[in-house]
Amino acid sequence: MLLIEANHIEKQYKERIILAFAGLHIHSQERIGIVGLNGAGKTTLLRILTGEDVADAGIVKRYGSMAVVRQFDEEQQMEDDAGLNAGDPDGDGLQMEGRSAYSASLLKMQSKWHIDTTSRDYSTMSGGERTRLRMAHALEQEAQLLFADEPTSHLDLDGIMAVEDALRDYDGTVVLISHDRALLDAVCTRIIEVENGTIREYKGNYTAFREQKDREFNRAQFEYEQYTKEKARLTEAAIEKTQKARGVGKPPKGMSNSESREFKPHYAKLQAKMEKSVKSIETRIEQLEVKEKPKTPPSVQFDVNGYTPMTSKHAIQLERVSKSFGERTLFTELSATIKPGMKVALVGANGTGKSTLLQMILNRVSGVRVAESAKLGYFSQSLSILDDEKTILANIMATSPYPEMFVRTVLARLLFKREDVYKQVGVLSGGEMVKVALAKVFLGDYNVLLLDEPTNYLDIFTREELEDVLGAYPGTIVFATHDRRLMNQLADHVLVIDEGRSTFFAGNYEAYLEHQQARKQAATKTQDHEEAILKCENELAELIGRLSVPRKGDVKEQLEARYQELLARLRELKQASRT
Repeated sequence: MLLIEANHIEKQYKERIILAFAGLHIHSQERIGIVGLNGAGKTTLLRILTGEDVADAGIVKRYGSMAVVRQFDEEQQMEDDAGLNAGDPDGDGLQMEGRSAYSASLLKMQSKWHIDTTSRDYSTMSGGERTRLRMAHALEQEAQLLFADEPTSHLDLDGIMAVEDALRDYDGTVVLISHDRALLDAVCTRIIEVENGTIREYKGNYTAFREQKDREFNRAQFEYEQYTKEKARLTEAAIEKTQKARGVGKPPKGMSNSESREFKPHYAKLQAKMEKSVKSIETRIEQLEVKEKPKTPPSVQFDVNGYTPMTSKHAIQLERVSKSFGERTLFTELSATIKPGMKVALVGANGTGKSTLLQMILNRVSGVRVAESAKLGYFSQSLSILDDEKTILANIMATSPYPEMFVRTVLARLLFKREDVYKQVGVLSGGEMVKVALAKVFLGDYNVLLLDEPTNYLDIFTREELEDVLGAYPGTIVFATHDRRLMNQLADHVLVIDEGRSTFFAGNYEAYLEHQQARKQAATKTQDHEEAILKCENELAELIGRLSVPRKGDVKEQLEARYQELLARLRELKQASRT
């Protein structure tokens, strides 16, 4: 069933076209992910579809009930303050009458969404609690269309998984904006890419979208190569025929003047024919469909001359490290040995102490041993390492041992290209400043990087570029993140902090989950095995009693047969336990 029909949509902002597309149809039971660079127009598209914003041209028809989960950030708050959200004066993303609806959402969803019902004041909630509340309220409306703009903002892994399950199981249509690739893979059946003011649609989840994009790139590369080969072939043929045409106009050596005059009309005719052939080739060149060379990202290979390797066998050693705040314990006796070159992901729920542990390593507190040859670079969301008065390039070059050409190559991978590197940091958006701060850290004179949530505020494509850059980094990286794809693509070890306990595991996050699942299955199997042994032993004990003192109706031969059967079964179970 058709739920939304948008035709000939155009939207401008300060004479800049943000969106312009012919049509978009959304049907029941679809799961649609909207992706694109920061500032591409994703939220604008969502607001036009929901009716919160009006297109400058075109018509949007809606045929179903809607619920909306808006992204709550400073940019959205600025729009709310400017009166762009007249239907939602509180700017909190909840369309409800009065604050009593908060209490209703809290009471109904507290168990599933882990919302603290002791705090009913929205203004005092954390970012994660606000996200959970907005999500819970939207879900309980059971609308035919659910729109969600960054529904996993500020959530830890448990919260992200709860959102993922809710969106996948939602009995209606879901349209969401997200930079979480794992979420888009798990939920979506269609991807809409917003790029250069227009939209393109792709069937399947995010991985399918990337595969289709890769095929498009390979096809464009093939067509460009065929175009350049054919153009070169025709150009060479034209040059060759032009040279022959010039030679035809000259009489052969040894020919008399009278013979030359006699054959001159013949040579002129032949020359004209060749010149016509040349013009024909030139016309064919002009008629070739021009194919632009597809843009390929510059490769990143860190200069070994600029990087200072470590001379120690161990980069960082954590020896029974503990941390508490008053009566609250974050972790106890945490131990791990991090070797040079390791990429270690810190995994845990919000508030478990991941950021605290990074700061403890940075400050080399008691129980933390850092190699003398280690040079620690630290990234945090405060962005205090940036000088707003300097350009992007100047900020990085001030502390980088790498040549400017390489620095610019890395910046290009983070989508700062050509003249962009001369922008003053003070005029950049929040997401752009995060990218510059990251670049300053991993291009600095360090060999150990401590990264606290490096992908926050980055769009989905910049995250992929960041993964490639960090993957090429030759040093040690310890990073805290809730980005499952980053954990799987970059990490070769995970340090999991869970309810004060810690586990240091060799492998990426997916391998860790598989290991945990295997342990649970093994534990369940062991428990079932022990229960089977106990059941056999209990029945054997009962049979021994009945063989000694038969009950009325007991047949001794049947009891003995059952006894032997159970005895053999018990031997098998105990043999299996020993193996």
